[in-house]
Amino acid sequence: MTEKQLAEVFKKFGMEKYDPIIEPFDPNRNNAVFQVPDAFKPEGTIAHVLKSGYTLFDRVIRPAEVGVTQGGESEEDKKESDA
Repeated sequence: MTEKQLAEVFKKFGMEKYDPIIEPFDPNRNNAVFQVPDAFKPEGTIAHVLKSGYTLFDRVIRPAEVGVTQGGESEEDKKESDA
């Protein structure tokens, strides 16, 4: 209840919370804290959000802290390296 009320007050004054999950990494809006190997998502895609970011009239007040995908080995690459 309190978080919802706070979000309403923030929105009233132009501040919004954003959650960039499954978006391409943007260094102007996000801080990359760690990388995650993932062969199923494109490299540089946000996989985890540790802290959501905040904007004030489209200006970043606090960048989101995120984990970004790293080009992991595909199953074919693993089989080739084992051979």
